[in-house]
Amino acid sequence: MNRSWLALAILLGTVGHTIEVAARPAEVFMPHLEQIRLGIPPDDVLRLPAEILLGGPGGLNPNDLIVKVFPSSAPSRLTISLFTCESGPFPCLVGSFTAESATSANAQRELSRHRAMNTPITLVQGVRGYLQEGPSLNPPSDFSSVMWEQEDMIYSVSFLASERQNILFMARSMAIEPPIFSMQLPAARSVEPSESSVELLQDNSPSR
Repeated sequence: MNRSWLALAILLGTVGHTIEVAARPAEVFMPHLEQIRLGIPPDDVLRLPAEILLGGPGGLNPNDLIVKVFPSSAPSRLTISLFTCESGPFPCLVGSFTAESATSANAQRELSRHRAMNTPITLVQGVRGYLQEGPSLNPPSDFSSVMWEQEDMIYSVSFLASERQNILFMARSMAIEPPIFSMQLPAARSVEPSESSVELLQDNSPSR
């Protein structure tokens, strides 16, 4: 291999490795990072907050939460939810993080609903999020959420409405954090042979 090409390959590999290492989400996600990356659709990325922030009574430790990964292929989406229990008589969902391609019509519709609430928040320069407060909905919801579009993805953070300020903080953290990349390989695309390639194959075929 030419030395210049070898040096370029090493440089690109180092840059890619640095980008992935830099994306370090909250501690509770770390044991599940491989599963999360396997759930990200091949052409998508995911952002997660650097810290899970929770208030309210009880002193809940974020690192004690149960992480569940919900990939979806129709539409292509990844949801990561946090629970206080595996199952029980009472709902134990604390909150969720969702990433979906900006080409998704469903995601764009939901983003439009958030925009209609007219509560914009600047997350980072050039990125604006929209808060939807659950108690203001009809019918009311126990969960509030922030949605935004960033680099061809639509993200949402949904937590109990009592965590309003922490929802905003976590959304800002997600927007700042480097993206997490998929471990899935893009689907192979079939390419129709061109006329010139067909003619070349015919010309090179053995004569009988």
